[in-house]
Amino acid sequence: MLTVALQIGGTDVTIEEYAEERDLNVKTVIAALSWLANHEEWMGSLIEERALRMQEMGEKDYPEGVAGPGLHEEDVADFREGAKQALADVIKDWKQYGDTRFRDSEG
Repeated sequence: MLTVALQIGGTDVTIEEYAEERDLNVKTVIAALSWLANHEEWMGSLIEERALRMQEMGEKDYPEGVAGPGLHEEDVADFREGAKQALADVIKDWKQYGDTRFRDSEG
């Protein structure tokens, strides 16, 4: 669900385009967006959990010869901010439009 929000929120990608690019049913994507728009608090906690895991990966000592992910504090902050904004964009759109703007393509 978070991936859908991050890839659609704040972009010009339509649900139809997103579904087609990933070989998904449009109704499945709409259901995912509906669910996450109605579980804002849970999605926010998921963003925080992912940011913490990213931070831990960046702080971990890797064995010599093993490249870590190269994550820095700014990367984690950028992820957190971008993810929260993408989620807010999806929720705002959903509250404004719901699935009504997609009904023509589904009949």
